Amino acid sequence: MYNSLIYKKLSNTNNLSKKELLKKLFTNIIQILTKFIDHKDNLLLSNNKINSKIMIIGDMPSHNDHINKYIFSDESGELLNKMLRAISINKEDVYLTNIIPFYNKESKSIYSIYKSFLKKTIINHISIINPQIILLLGSIPLEILFGNEFSISNNRGQWLNLKINDKNIFTLCTFHPNFLIQQPNQKKNAWFDLQLFEKKIKDLNIK
Repeated sequence: MYNSLIYKKLSNTNNLSKKELLKKLFTNIIQILTKFIDHKDNLLLSNNKINSKIMIIGDMPSHNDHINKYIFSDESGELLNKMLRAISINKEDVYLTNIIPFYNKESKSIYSIYKSFLKKTIINHISIINPQIILLLGSIPLEILFGNEFSISNNRGQWLNLKINDKNIFTLCTFHPNFLIQQPNQKKNAWFDLQLFEKKIKDLNIK
């Protein structure tokens, strides 16, 4: 059912702006996941930097994000900001989003039950934003986009080729800041990943 709702090709979308396309996308998300979303205002879509060529995808908003009505607003957001600043990127200059765009106590069950839907949704989302490079934070976005055969332990720090609409998008996965807060000994590995990300941004001449 949800496939027909969200992937029924919308007519006359060529003239729609990114904001209008995102509005349509997330309206469909509400329709499909209505039992999980209490109110449309609970959707935490992104930081609205829709013209950035750098897209960062996490797993799901935290409870603090839900309260603050802004993603990456908690301790993990502070660490992400430090991580990006270390490679001369301002968190406010990249497009931030999550695979699951709202906070819910049952988010883990949504992840396991609606993997196919979430994959199609994030592919549509990426297509709208049209980034040149993507950083995935943690195992959930990695597994949803590339499949269960991929894991953070085996594929962290590797360039993965994500093809959407005949366009190849450089995609790198690293640890989620929440994990690094719990396992600070892994920060050295995350730093290696970030340096790869920085080099690719320079190679692509992304401003």
